Formats: sequence, C-alpha cells, structure tokens
Amino acid sequence: MRRAPAAAALLALAWPAAAQATDYGGGTAPSSKSRSSRELTLVGIRTAADGGARVTVLVAARCGVGKVGRSVRLAADGTFAFDVRVRSRIPDDRRVRQRARVVVAGQVTGAVAGGTARTQIVQRRGGRVVGRCRSGNRAWQARAASAETVAAAPRADGSYYGLTAQARRPFPFVLRVDPRGRRVRTAVFDYRQRCGGRDVEWENVTPGGPIAADGSFHLRERFTFRWAEELERFRVRVDGRFTTSGVSGTLSVTSALRSRSGRVLDRCRTGRQAFAALL
Repeated sequence: MRRAPAAAALLALAWPAAAQATDYGGGTAPSSKSRSSRELTLVGIRTAADGGARVTVLVAARCGVGKVGRSVRLAADGTFAFDVRVRSRIPDDRRVRQRARVVVAGQVTGAVAGGTARTQIVQRRGGRVVGRCRSGNRAWQARAASAETVAAAPRADGSYYGLTAQARRPFPFVLRVDPRGRRVRTAVFDYRQRCGGRDVEWENVTPGGPIAADGSFHLRERFTFRWAEELERFRVRVDGRFTTSGVSGTLSVTSALRSRSGRVLDRCRTGRQAFAALL
C-alpha cells in the first residue's frame, strides 16, 4: 500500500491561483457517507485584488444537489450574499429536469471564510413532479490552506477545510475525524477527470478508515455508477497525514465506462493530485 508523501515535498507544489488572487476551499464535512445528503456542502472561493470573488457552492439534499457558480463583490467587511435559481438535467436520467434555488451568505476574513447555504430542489419528468426536497440552512467554513511540515495526531471530532491542487478554479476538500481521533469519518472533494478529449467534473464522498500511530491514513473506494445505457466503475485513493493544525496528502480518481456487454467505451482519470486542509 502506498504511503502518504512527506509533507515537505508538498511545500514545493505551486497551488493554483490567478495573479493577486486567493483561493479558499471547504464546506461542511458529513459524519458518514450515508448522511451526506443531510449534511454535505462544498464551497470554493477565489478572491481578486479588485474586491471581486468567484464563489462555487454545492449543497446536497435528499433528492439531489444544488450547485452554482457566481461572481460577487465583497463588502468592506468581506461579506457577500446571493440567491440564484438554476435549471439543469439529472446526469443519470436526462428526461428529468431539475430546478434548484441556492441561497448563500458568507464572509471572507484573512485566511478564513464562513457562512451559510441552503437549497430547495424540484425535479420533473414530462411535467410531473418526481422529486422535491430542501436542505435547510447549513453552516460552512473554508480556508486558504497550504501544506504543513510537522506531523501530529489528528484532532478528535475535528473537521478540516481546504483545497486540492487541481487548476482552473478552487476545488474544495473537506475531511472529518471521529470523536476518538482514531478514524477518518469521511473525506469529500470536488474533482475534474480527463476522459479522452473532454473534461468532466464530479464530487465524491469517500468513506473513512483507520488513522495510524504516525497520523497517516490510506482510504480506498470502489463503486459502480449505472447510467441509462452504460456502467462506470470508479476507483478512489486518498493518502494523507495529519499535521499540527491540518492534514495534507494526495488523491486520485480513475474510472472506466463500459457498455452493458462489457466493452470499454472510455477511461477517465484525475492524475495524482495534492490536497491540503486546516482546522
């Protein structure tokens, strides 16, 4: 089993950010994969020197997710808010149309951001309502995170907020530790995969696993997503190590899209990506 890379090596990475911009990542870390629809939020923020910011938010609810990207102006105290309605189709059933309302409020102060978010979703097929749900108001936090060098034990019942090293926009990463500080409960992240000549973006809730005595952990996940006509098999790897006030490591997601007969139609991969998150 591959060990987590030394934290010192991660310091050499150039974290993606535009000139005079600061990237923040985080959200709300769910206590388990089964509770992600009731607890999960992902937030990515990129601020600019002119006082503007680009905010990407995903809020999970029982029947689906509300996801939106919005450009905002930060007030003098770093606050912002928006209320957006988004129309889309369900990826695994294109016959279903979704309308989501996403309401977000937040504040960016130094290397920390936080606020609340909620979504309300209605799904229709052929004009008939087939899904209706709402998340309720959910608190979130985000950090302008970078990798630390000193290994340490995790904080019991701690939540960590940060980013992966994928470019173009902030890709948030959140991780939660169990109350005894012995297991990772969940690790959640946005990611982009390269599939042939196209890119696709998803989010993943990775089930937790044990934390070793040296603060390292190795999470492995395999699952199959059933599309209308194909099957896509995913493999997820998350390797990390806790530090004095954070966690850092690498992750990767690969998948193979197959026809019902088993023929490979496409292969997708993120490559090995670094991540860093802070309490």
